[in-house]
Amino acid sequence: MTKQQALQTLLDKIEADQALNLAGALVHWDAATTGVPEKSLPKRSAATGWLYGEQFRRFISPDTLEAIETLESVSGELTEYERIMVREYGREYRKLKAVPPDEYEAFCSLTAESENVWETAREKCDFNMMQPYYEKIIDYQRRLCDWYGYEKHPYDALLDDYEKGATVEMLDSFFDALRQKIVPLLKKITEHGNQPKEITGLFDISKQRELAPWLADFTGFDRKRGKIGEVEHPFCTTITRNDVRITTKYHEDSLLSSIYSVIHECGHAIYEQNMDENKDVYGIADDASMGVHESQSRLYENIIGRSLAFAEVLLPKLHQKFDYFKNWDADMLYRAVNIAKPSLIRIEADELTYSLHVMVRYELEKDLITGKIKVADLPRLWDDKYEEFIGLRPSNLAEGVLQDVHWSGGLVGYFPSYAIGTAYGAQMINTIKKSIDIDAAVRKEDLSPVTSWLKDNIHTHGKVYSPDELLRRSTGEPFNPMYYANYLEEKFTGLYL
Repeated sequence: MTKQQALQTLLDKIEADQALNLAGALVHWDAATTGVPEKSLPKRSAATGWLYGEQFRRFISPDTLEAIETLESVSGELTEYERIMVREYGREYRKLKAVPPDEYEAFCSLTAESENVWETAREKCDFNMMQPYYEKIIDYQRRLCDWYGYEKHPYDALLDDYEKGATVEMLDSFFDALRQKIVPLLKKITEHGNQPKEITGLFDISKQRELAPWLADFTGFDRKRGKIGEVEHPFCTTITRNDVRITTKYHEDSLLSSIYSVIHECGHAIYEQNMDENKDVYGIADDASMGVHESQSRLYENIIGRSLAFAEVLLPKLHQKFDYFKNWDADMLYRAVNIAKPSLIRIEADELTYSLHVMVRYELEKDLITGKIKVADLPRLWDDKYEEFIGLRPSNLAEGVLQDVHWSGGLVGYFPSYAIGTAYGAQMINTIKKSIDIDAAVRKEDLSPVTSWLKDNIHTHGKVYSPDELLRRSTGEPFNPMYYANYLEEKFTGLYL
């Protein structure tokens, strides 16, 4: 195979890969946002499995390796984007080549069905509906660790899928440091802090829906290149760079839930919309890692969205929609959106306790992969971990082990990205503040200076740099979780003590 033949082979595969991804994303969007007839699940799941199985087979065929090895041998003759393409696809090929295609296809069919079953199981608080799916999913993940290979801990193999280079050793240290900072501070706040007034009552869902477009526009999400849907568990999905879709869920008794899920998903969507399309043909206009992706959503949601400046901008909108807020001022709202107290639902958790929720899932996933615990024991062990880490025990499975969609979709190893990403975001914001008055931008309802910095320093680079190198280049130093820990301590000490 000549250099030109090898390039064309790889470029053709990337084009087919992107087309199949687009089809898969549309199928997933349809199922999540419109629901599917129960009797259609077997056929739909099988078709989804075939779709991704075909994508997998095309990628791991022998000519892919031949093209990669040919291009690696003439690396000096390639352009920068071509070299990065070869690096990324070579890395991915060598991970996946040991995975049996039939098993991969069966797993994709399984998770397509499992996600739909999860919605019903969660609604009915019926773990028995999910147990057989979880058992098959975890069994596959264990075998995936062996197929991928690992040096120290099998869970490392799964972590690397979402956060390149992440290991149990690194995450244990990261979470231990956070826990030592968070738990004593939370204790001080709950026992001695000046507690804010909570937002309670019922809020008309139709009026909540009217806030979503404004929230999206405020963040900088381009609605001409995307849309907003409703689902059971919010997510963002990319059909193309010019068709990035976000979702939310409205709760009559929880106004803040939809507000902050929209902001969170817009953070993801803006990252996708700002990717460099010149890199798209090479398959490298994509996130550096899921941690970097989560850094964007958590940064917009919390560091910007829970600031006093944003409370000042949001309050007039709430005044227009809900009489409830007629006697509220911006400081009251700022304190209300930053209530720090133990809770049971991860996506509703405050900034201070959020990482404790992630730690519960991280600990359980590690033990599931090593076989230390069984899927059948998850409901009890989940409740035990919540009692140990957060001091609360779930009263039902919907606020316990069935609250997240991730495991039903086969996303084992993803959860740590939320905490790592939040720490990345704090480090980025520390740098942004040196040249941009973020609060002033928020008060003007013009986040373009912030978004432009993120676009230039994070978004447009795609897969060119590893997460650590991206942080070094954008902030001037390697990953330093102390920015996150110090941010939490400074913010919540100021709010409460």
